[in-house]
Amino acid sequence: MLSSKNSVNLMRNFALGKGDKLFQDSERDILKLVFWSHNISQRSIVHTTKIPQQTVSRLVKNLLDKEVLHQTDRISSTSRGNPSFELEANPSFAYCFGLSILLDAIGIALMDFAGNVIETRLEELDDMSIENVLSHSEQVIAQMMQKNHISDTKILGIGVGISGFFSATDGKMNTHHMIEEWAQVDIAQIVSARFQLPTWVVNDATGAAAGEGIAGVGRNYKNFVYFFISFAFGGGLVSNNELLRGTYGNAGELGDMLPSKIYSHPNLALLKRILIKNNIAVNSIYDLHNHFDVNWPGVDEWIYKVQDSLDLVATACSALLDTQAIILGGHIPVALAEKIIPRIDVYAQFRRGAQRPLPQIVTAGVQVNPVAVGAASLPLRELCL
Repeated sequence: MLSSKNSVNLMRNFALGKGDKLFQDSERDILKLVFWSHNISQRSIVHTTKIPQQTVSRLVKNLLDKEVLHQTDRISSTSRGNPSFELEANPSFAYCFGLSILLDAIGIALMDFAGNVIETRLEELDDMSIENVLSHSEQVIAQMMQKNHISDTKILGIGVGISGFFSATDGKMNTHHMIEEWAQVDIAQIVSARFQLPTWVVNDATGAAAGEGIAGVGRNYKNFVYFFISFAFGGGLVSNNELLRGTYGNAGELGDMLPSKIYSHPNLALLKRILIKNNIAVNSIYDLHNHFDVNWPGVDEWIYKVQDSLDLVATACSALLDTQAIILGGHIPVALAEKIIPRIDVYAQFRRGAQRPLPQIVTAGVQVNPVAVGAASLPLRELCL
């Protein structure tokens, strides 16, 4: 039997570029199936993957021995053959960190191997320079590891979500002017060198969509579009449980569907300005989750201004992608999302008295630090799923 020590040494060697890939292709196929399925048995794996039973048995035993998977107490029984124990990902096999670099704050999230969010933290910063962000991040990550008794040998990697778009295929981003120092630099290399971990970078909206698909209501849908409503408006796309990145990594730039001189962008910067105009004190858009009243003067004005924009983008996403769901997330307060959802009109022509199937529109399940949670899911997605 392979010891867990050997398993974590494999992860550490991989992280430092000294080993082979973490899982072989057939192991990864099984792990993906177990992760995304509920109550799955070895017999079901054979049926779904068409991998020979003896091969599946050997691979599953190897994953159990390495403590990547757990055998549960639940038994799956069918009319054929003996009862088969169900399998699940072992949460404590490994962990991932996520760093969100927002316009005036950082978020840190810790996720286990089963996709559970262990802890998150948000810190507003006056100085968003590279050194200050990394220094604060190091402190928070060290505190989280100590608090949760996690060895550095069990960290798979770190993901980064940041506001901006990729300029080319070199991984450099054209970031928001408020985080100027992060523009056109190799963010993955900078963060990886600091933490000595494999690092992946996405824009903030794509990151939030990635996390919603693992730790939120997005896990109920194989295909969904995530509306990232924050300081700005963007989005992320998930198809068959996988992120759609596009040629440069910019898929999901929903805000670019809306010419600013014609449509109001449905963002929280606009909401903040309207609320302040109506004498409602708003220190930060992040405060809105804890201190928000859907009956405040100005809320209905914001909804009126952005409703046509949301109708247009939702209709375009439905028509282009035939998606199962549209998820309203980012930093929008739940009460506000719930108030606006019934008003979003997805257009589809009638034929023989019926429309084509339209997506469900729901609120996000990840309400706290969604970008950091999504960033934490990146190592898990890239290495295992």
